Amino acid sequence: MNSVIYGQTFGTINHQFTIVTLVPKLKKNQYAAVQSRFDNTASNVVNAPIYLESPNEKSINPIAIAKDFRKIYATLRVNRPDAVIGMFVVHAYPLVLLKRVLKFSLFTLVSGSDIATHQGVIWRLIRRTVFRSSLVVFTVAKRFSAQIERESGRKAIVIPTGTNPDYYKPLYDKDGIRRKYGFDICDFIVLSLSSLVELKCVDDIIKAVEIVNTKHPHTKLIIAGEGPLRPELEKLSAKLNVECLFTGYIGESIKRELYNIANVYVLASSSEGMPFSVMEAMSCGCVCICTDVGGLSEIINDSINGYLTQPHEPHLMANKIGDIMTLSELQLHLINDKARQTILHNYDFRKLTEKMVSIIMQKSSREFLTGT
Repeated sequence: MNSVIYGQTFGTINHQFTIVTLVPKLKKNQYAAVQSRFDNTASNVVNAPIYLESPNEKSINPIAIAKDFRKIYATLRVNRPDAVIGMFVVHAYPLVLLKRVLKFSLFTLVSGSDIATHQGVIWRLIRRTVFRSSLVVFTVAKRFSAQIERESGRKAIVIPTGTNPDYYKPLYDKDGIRRKYGFDICDFIVLSLSSLVELKCVDDIIKAVEIVNTKHPHTKLIIAGEGPLRPELEKLSAKLNVECLFTGYIGESIKRELYNIANVYVLASSSEGMPFSVMEAMSCGCVCICTDVGGLSEIINDSINGYLTQPHEPHLMANKIGDIMTLSELQLHLINDKARQTILHNYDFRKLTEKMVSIIMQKSSREFLTGT
């Protein structure tokens, strides 16, 4: 729900924003259900989702694509923006065709997953076209900036994603919150929060906890999120005798509570950008174990403010969890505090978004004045 998080931050900036989310028509009800969990009352932010005729980006139907293009054009014509931020580069190609007709400046934000999951020749050509047609390209990590320059010759401005440390913060009554969710004080809780899809590799987390359980049977797992692999993951946890709570979709307040009761937050993805969940967990002072993919090595300093491991290595992940179990309270406190300080100093979402919007306003004004 990146659009929700950006919407919350845009509400603090003195400017008018319209957030347009492209949603496959088949997922309209799912999108509405998730959107209803969030309250965005900012008067300067309007949500205007477009429900696409194309079922997914792998399906090529010229009629559906034409209808979707017309919907995007109609939305832009009604709103008449000065600047448009394409937040997923492989979906931004209609903006390249429309920007001169409707006279707006195009900016592109590369989150990382849009590069990692679209590796074909056609996608690289689309990305290069979008990059070269954008007034400024933003990206969330240095690793992606280097790839953008290799693909297109464009230098991207690195502005990481972040979180709101005033909301995602340590809570006091952690024992009470544990009891609320049915956990004992002595339980060692491992938390995972993500979509239940293949690239998130949640099965590796279940396998890692099963290994840890051979020595520490009080280890419990929480899997928060929803997706097509949920039935398969439920069967795996039962087969491996891993005590696991599957929560489904959860709201912001529940997320914050789970980050606070977890002893460890684990992200096992084979591909990532700069995931919000890791920064939320760190901001709550939760120890994170993450695979060294995307921009995660730029935020986590291994063994200092969290831990890094490799994808598809549940034994390595289990070893990391076991190492954390042996730390003293003082050692844990130091890691927790350094994790939160990392967010406070470098990943405050409001400051980062304000910086991006400031660059956009300066650059778009200059483009209108110079006609370039």
